[in-house]
Amino acid sequence: MRGDGTVTNGKIDDLPTGSETVLLVEDDVALRQVMVRVLPRLGYTVIEAKNGSAAMDILASNDVDLLLTDVVMPGDISGPDLARRALKQYAGIKVVLATGYADDMISEIADLRRNAVLLRKPFRREELARVLRQALDG
Repeated sequence: MRGDGTVTNGKIDDLPTGSETVLLVEDDVALRQVMVRVLPRLGYTVIEAKNGSAAMDILASNDVDLLLTDVVMPGDISGPDLARRALKQYAGIKVVLATGYADDMISEIADLRRNAVLLRKPFRREELARVLRQALDG
């Protein structure tokens, strides 16, 4: 249709897109459902997980190009710990850490800043598209 961010043939116009596989790890069901709808419209294949343990199982059995994980998650594996494990075990994986917390939380992921891109919540679809490409093209 038009270049105003509307959907045409299932894709969102005028936004950076891709064809990579994204592992989305988000414990907020509503946000995860929205992102599972948006990411394919940006061209990505999406695999979803609700926590770090499930994500590790998925990583072990799937080819994943990018890990998009919430920073704060319930369970035994936090987003930063998941990112550290993925970066250590899966060569070439890219990481985006999403957080809605203040800057004091950012200090906990300082060691990841060289290998991961930060996405601040709440975010717009345009920012999501840009950050994913930034991480993948890094």
